Amino acid sequence: MRLEVLPGSAVDGPSARWVGAVLCRDVMDGNSRSVLTKGVVLAAGDEPALREANPTELHLLWLDEGDVAEDAAAVRIAAAVAGPGTFARPPVESQARLVASWRGMVAVDVQALAAVNAVDGVTVFTVPDGLHVDAGRTLAGVKITPLAISEWSLEQAERAALSAHGGILSVRPFLPLRVAAIVRQHLTDDARSRFERSLGMRSAWFGGSIEPVRYVDDGAAQVQRALIEAAGSADIVLAVGVASVDPLDVTWQSLLAAGATSIRRGLPMHPGSSYWIAELLGRPVIGVASCGMFSRRSALDLLIARLHAGLPLDAGYLATLGHGGLLGKEAAWRIPPYEAALGDDPDEE
Repeated sequence: MRLEVLPGSAVDGPSARWVGAVLCRDVMDGNSRSVLTKGVVLAAGDEPALREANPTELHLLWLDEGDVAEDAAAVRIAAAVAGPGTFARPPVESQARLVASWRGMVAVDVQALAAVNAVDGVTVFTVPDGLHVDAGRTLAGVKITPLAISEWSLEQAERAALSAHGGILSVRPFLPLRVAAIVRQHLTDDARSRFERSLGMRSAWFGGSIEPVRYVDDGAAQVQRALIEAAGSADIVLAVGVASVDPLDVTWQSLLAAGATSIRRGLPMHPGSSYWIAELLGRPVIGVASCGMFSRRSALDLLIARLHAGLPLDAGYLATLGHGGLLGKEAAWRIPPYEAALGDDPDEE
């Protein structure tokens, strides 16, 4: 690359002195409005605009063989970063944006992203890993900070991006799962309506559906039968109204009697610390206090989102929930946008 500063009088001379060069800073007119923006490759057709602006000087960059201009570089890096469920828009002001192709959960390979950004002059910035997004949502920006970059550096960034399996950035589409709920708690007609509406809104946002809610009494045989039927017909089972800290709770004991495997009792989150997770007939069963269905945000929202994204509720994942596990108002971005319609936000579980 070669830098050059030409006096403004060069506009009146042979155009060969500046045609083909990259403009390093905006050329402003007498009203301080930009008539030519930095990064453009000057062409003979720009002469009238240059004459009218009458700049004091021109700051120019000449590309050598093996140099790549910023727009072309952004396009290539964006293509390397983009994974399934994303696509790149053409650069605007030398920044290429990656956009979601469908509704789903964002996955970011954070280590590979850091490796790309370790290449001098390359910047790629994304939304957080695990964010729930709609189609058309901007997910990332890609640009180089200089006006051009060497082919060698660009290839380094591309190799770092392509080292990520499936791309640095992708969107997992939500699966249309079927949810069953078993409620072992007396609810008024109004509470039942609120509960079923809350469950329906959550499921519908992911494209799923709900089975008719099973309301049961404290009889162990009835609870066990309801759990087995739910696990046999649905993809996700919610056991609502449980006394989750009581190891002798009827629902928990009935679940074990039905042959379930315990995955974890108690989650490192609030609201949601008293939940438990088990597996019955190959289906996840989530034990939750009934207030968890009325809260604007709780552990349940993260759990069902992960399941709809086709990811398991394994012990390793559940142990990571402590980071960011205080789901206060500042954590609203972690919850799908149905949360505003779910009613009051209780301070306690």
